[in-house]
Amino acid sequence: MITVHLVGAQKTNYPWGFENHVISALDEMNCTVISTDFRQERQNLPILLQQESDIVLVCKGEFIQPELIKSLPYPTALWYCEQIGNEREADYESLLRKKELAYNASAFDYVFSHDKDNMQIYRNIGCRNVYWLPSAAVNTKVHKKLGIPKKHDITFVGSMTYRRKNILTALEKHFQIFTPNIWDNKEINEVFNESKIVLNIHLSDLPNIETRIGEVLGSGSFLLTEELSSQDLFADGEHLVQWHKGDIDDLIKQIQYYLFHEDERERIATNGHHFARKHHTFAKRMHQLLSVIDFNQNKSN
Repeated sequence: MITVHLVGAQKTNYPWGFENHVISALDEMNCTVISTDFRQERQNLPILLQQESDIVLVCKGEFIQPELIKSLPYPTALWYCEQIGNEREADYESLLRKKELAYNASAFDYVFSHDKDNMQIYRNIGCRNVYWLPSAAVNTKVHKKLGIPKKHDITFVGSMTYRRKNILTALEKHFQIFTPNIWDNKEINEVFNESKIVLNIHLSDLPNIETRIGEVLGSGSFLLTEELSSQDLFADGEHLVQWHKGDIDDLIKQIQYYLFHEDERERIATNGHHFARKHHTFAKRMHQLLSVIDFNQNKSN
């Protein structure tokens, strides 16, 4: 049995948060999980990180001293799931995140990038053993079809940035948009189940492939997403539908079409649901991550 020491913001963000999906998957795999919230327990990190484990997995930990990471006797891995841009594009937020990562990312034995386009950036700041591990995945304990009636035509759930607000304001001239301020994973799954169309809108102008992709597909709802940064995971028109990045007119046309073509909408939603649950679960992601650790030098040996 593997013991994973998970470091992130799981207590700070509970019941929402990527780290809580990871914990759920590790439980499903019968792993022992030591959980440390680096924000709430920052002062005690040097002691807490010395707890015996097979691997220390950090999902958030931008202020952890690199010397502390290097001193740990166990393999260390970083799975960072925020967009940091690529070699062609960047914005203010992604530049800040790259600066944070430059502080300690190279101290980890393994780095897992949620976006394939980010991998070279990690290498440029000195990271070794960089792998692609998408965060777009299904938590099978939470993301489920509930078989309940559809109450909302169009739904968006997420933090309301200036860019997202502008896009949604433009849509509200044509449609009624449901934008609940909810953060509980089970509540979010229920709202997705109640929605004919669920939107994914990128945080910024940078393409991305958010955790939300797996959440919506896992719920069995139809996902209309802004163009994804990776086209390798899901087929456009088969598992989900993409609209051209930043193109409001295209988004409006797609919404109008799929609101009135229910059979096609439900076919795509069903295909996406089955495909995601078969190939893209958090348990599969964790198997991938741990298999890499097993096949490379392990400091615990």
